[in-house]
Amino acid sequence: MPKRFKFSVIHSTSEEAKYRISELNIHGPTVKGWRSERDCQYPQEVVLRLEKRCILNKIQILAHQYLIPSKIELFSNNGDSNLVNDVSSISWEYIGYITLSSNDSTEFKSRELKSANVPKTEATFIKLHLHDNHENVHNQYNQVSIIAINVIGSEIDQKTTPNQNDDPQMVKLHDIINNPEYISPFDDLAFEMYVATDIAKIIRDMEIQKYLAVINERFEYARKLKQAMLTLRTAGEKLGKYELEKRHAIELEDYEKAMHKKNQIEQFRRETFQELSIDELLETNGICPKNDECIDEPENKNLLSPTMVRIDRRSSSPNQPHSNQSPMHIPRHQSPKMGSPSMGSPTMNRGSFRRRNKSAGAAVKSTYEMYEEKPLPALRHSQTNEFLRECQLETDYKTTSKLTEREKKQASLPILVFGNDLVEKFYSKHYTDKEEGLRKLKDELLMYDNNKMHTANKTARAAIFLLHRALRDKVFSVYNLANEVIRLFFVQFVPGRVVPAEVSRSVDKLLPELLTKSGDTSARIHHMAVHTILTMADVKSVRELHIIPVHLSRPVSSSTHPRLALSRAEMVEQLILSHGISTDKQSGLTCRTLSEFGSSGLHHPAEAVRKVSERILVLVYKVNPRMVRKQLPPDDDITRRNLLYRQLFHEFDNIDFQRKREVLEKNRLMQQAPVNAKPDCFSPEPTETKSEISKCISSGNIENMANSFGANEANNKTNYALAKSQSGGNIGQTNGHQKSENDRRSLSSASGVSTPSNNSQKEEDERHCIFCNQPEKTILLVSNSMNSHYWRSCPMLVRCRHCSQVIEVASLSEHLLTECEQNEKFIQCPRCLLSVNKNKHQKHSSVCNEVPEGHVKCPLCEKNLELNETCWKTHLMGENLCQKNMRVKSSTNNKQVKIQL
Repeated sequence: MPKRFKFSVIHSTSEEAKYRISELNIHGPTVKGWRSERDCQYPQEVVLRLEKRCILNKIQILAHQYLIPSKIELFSNNGDSNLVNDVSSISWEYIGYITLSSNDSTEFKSRELKSANVPKTEATFIKLHLHDNHENVHNQYNQVSIIAINVIGSEIDQKTTPNQNDDPQMVKLHDIINNPEYISPFDDLAFEMYVATDIAKIIRDMEIQKYLAVINERFEYARKLKQAMLTLRTAGEKLGKYELEKRHAIELEDYEKAMHKKNQIEQFRRETFQELSIDELLETNGICPKNDECIDEPENKNLLSPTMVRIDRRSSSPNQPHSNQSPMHIPRHQSPKMGSPSMGSPTMNRGSFRRRNKSAGAAVKSTYEMYEEKPLPALRHSQTNEFLRECQLETDYKTTSKLTEREKKQASLPILVFGNDLVEKFYSKHYTDKEEGLRKLKDELLMYDNNKMHTANKTARAAIFLLHRALRDKVFSVYNLANEVIRLFFVQFVPGRVVPAEVSRSVDKLLPELLTKSGDTSARIHHMAVHTILTMADVKSVRELHIIPVHLSRPVSSSTHPRLALSRAEMVEQLILSHGISTDKQSGLTCRTLSEFGSSGLHHPAEAVRKVSERILVLVYKVNPRMVRKQLPPDDDITRRNLLYRQLFHEFDNIDFQRKREVLEKNRLMQQAPVNAKPDCFSPEPTETKSEISKCISSGNIENMANSFGANEANNKTNYALAKSQSGGNIGQTNGHQKSENDRRSLSSASGVSTPSNNSQKEEDERHCIFCNQPEKTILLVSNSMNSHYWRSCPMLVRCRHCSQVIEVASLSEHLLTECEQNEKFIQCPRCLLSVNKNKHQKHSSVCNEVPEGHVKCPLCEKNLELNETCWKTHLMGENLCQKNMRVKSSTNNKQVKIQL
C-alpha cells in the first residue's frame, strides 16, 4: 500500500535565520517550518531528495497562516540520487500546480492543508516552485512559508509474492500491507503534525499488531488495539499541545511555567500508558493471554437476546443458562420469539438490569454512553435472582458520560479551548461531575494570562457556552455554582480583556435564562438570579452597553407572570437607586422609559407589582414631573376615586408642596442678601460671558455677611434642598445637612468638579467645601447650594475660558494641555512649565524666567510659589491674594462691603 516516504531538503532559494529549510525534514507539533528571507525575489524554490525512488501518489503541503504563496508548482525527477551533485543540472518534469487561499475568511488564524493526488510518476527528486505571496497586513515583508511537506508513494522494487513455503501469516500480512487502494490514516500529515512523535510511533506499531491479530482471528485483541489507538491519538494531540505550550514558555523565559508543563506532560503520559497497559497490548514479551479475555462482555452471555449489549467490568452470573443453538446461525437483532425457551435469563444494558419478556422491545440507545452504573433496586420483588446479583456488584462505580458526535460538533469551541475532559463533565448526567467541571472552569478563568494560546475573546465565548448549559440545570448546587462562576466571569475576567462586542454577546446569551429564573417559584433560585443580574449590571464594561436596563425597563403586560413582573420591577427600582436616572436615550433609564414602565405596572393584576411601580413613578416624578403626568390619567375627581391613583397623586402633591417651600425659602434668602449681592450668584449653572465670572461676592466677605445676619437667623435656615443635577442623579429628597452620598456624587458630576472618596468626607453635621474649607453654613448664606459655590465663588477653582469646565487653579496648565477641548492650541513652555498659546509662545519666551528648584508658578499671575502643602491656599485666600484671580476682590472692595453691611 502507499506509505509515507522520508526525504531531506537539499536546496532552497533563501531562508530566514530562525526558520531554516531543515525544519521541513521533521514532522511534529513543535515544528516551526521554513520561511523565505524578507523582501525576497520570486519565484522561490525548494528541492527535496527522497530516501529512495518511489511512485508518487500524493503530496501534502501545510501552509502558513498568513505567509501564504498564491500558487505552488510541482516538478519531479527520477534520476539516480548518487550521480547528482548540482541541483542546477537536474532536468525537471512538470507535474502540476496547486493554489492556496488568501485566508481572509479565517482572519489569518488557521493553516491550510493541501492534499494533491498526483499522476503516478517515478521520482527521486521533487521541486516546489513558490509564486508571489498573498498580501495582508500581517505579511509586512512579502515572505512565503511552508510549515510541513509530506510525500506518499509506493515502492518500485517491492518484494515478490512470498512462496507457499513461507509463513501463512506473513503472506496474509504482505497482502494487507501492499494493498494499492489503501493508505493508512496514520501516514497523513494532519496526524503527524498534531500528535506527539513517540505516541505516533506506538500507534503505527499497534496498527501492525492489529493486522496480525485479525489474521490470527484474535478479534478481542484487535478490538482492544483499535480502541487503544483511538484513545492514544486523542492523548497524543493533547501531549502535542502541551509540548507547544512548553516551547512557548521557554521562548518567553517563563521557566516556572515550562517546568510545570514538563511535569504535566510526564504525568499525563505515565497515566495514559498505565491505563491502557501499552506494554501488554504491544506484546513485547510474547503473547499475553489477558489480551484475549473479554472483560467488557459476560463470559456466558445469551446470544439469543434481541440486542447484543456490553457490560463494563462486570461478570455474569454463573446461573445464567446457555443457548443450545449455534451463535453463527442467529441474527444479531433476532426477535425474542425466535429464541430458545430459556429467554427468561436477565441481561444488562449499560449497567441496568431489565427483565426480558415477550412484551419487551429492543433496547433504546441513550444519548449518553451511560447514565448511572448503580442498578435499579425496583426488581427486588421479581422471581429471578437479579436482586441478589445486584447486591454483589460495586455500587460506587461511576463513569463520566461520553460525548456523541452531535455533542462534539455542538461543543467544538469549548473542547478546543478547555479540552475534552472538562467539557464531558458539563454533559455528564451526574451532578457531582458538573460541579467539578464548574470548579475547573473557575480555576481556568482565574489563572488565565495573555500568554495562552487562545485569546480572551475565544475563551470567553467557550466559557459562556458551558455556563449557559449549567445555568439550566435543575440541581440547585449546580445552579448556585454556575451563578457564582458567572459573577466571577464578569467581575474579574472580562475587565481589560474582552472586547465590548463579545461582552454584549455574553450578556445576550445569559440574560434571558437569568430572567426566566428570576420568576421561579423557589425563593432561593429567584434571589440568586436577581443577585447575578444586578452584579452584571454594576460591572463597568456591561453598564456601558446599556443591555440589562433596556431589557428590564420594557413595559409589562397584564398577562406577564406576577413573579416575573415583580422581579423585573424590583430590579428596575434598584438600578434607579444605584445608577440614577440618565439623559442618554440608549441607557434604558430615561424619564420617558421609566414612566412608561411604571404606568404599565400600575395596570398589572398583582398588587405587589403595582406597589413597586408606584415607587418607581415617585422617583421619576422628583426629576421630571411633566413626563410622569403625561403617562397617567388627568388629575381630577373621577381619577382620584381610584384608590391607587389617589395614593399616587397624594405623593405627587407632597413633592410639589416641598418644592414650593424650597422656592419660597430661596426667595426669602435672596431678599435678605445685601444689595450688591447679584441674583446671578444663586444660580448653580455657568454663564456664557467672561465678565459675569466676577459678579459674585468675594470669598473674603462671606464670613462678614454671616456675622451681619446674626446667630438667630442662621439657626432658622435648616432646609436647603439641592438643585436638580444635569444627570438627574438627585432623585432622593434631601434637606439641610442630611444629604445622602448619592446627592454629593450627583452634585460633583453636574459641576464637573471631582470630589474625594467617601472616607475623606467630614461628618454630616460639619461639612466644609473640599477645596477652600469654608463651612457649608457660611457658603449657603451667599450661594443657594454647594453646586453654585463651585461654579461661581470658590477661590480655589477657576473656569476654563475655552471649554467652560471648572477646575482647580493648580491644575489649569495640565488641563489646557491634555483635557481641554482646544488643547491643540497650547504647548508647554520648557522653562516655566506653564501652558502657552502657540501664537504667543515667542512673545512669552522673551519674558519667561525659569522656575527655581522647589517652587511652582501660578498659571494666573505667573508668580513663583514655594512648593508646600498650603502654598496654593495661602496664595489664593491669604493676605497677599493673587491679583489675577477673578473670584477674589481686592482689599479695598472688602472694606467697602463691610461698610455697606
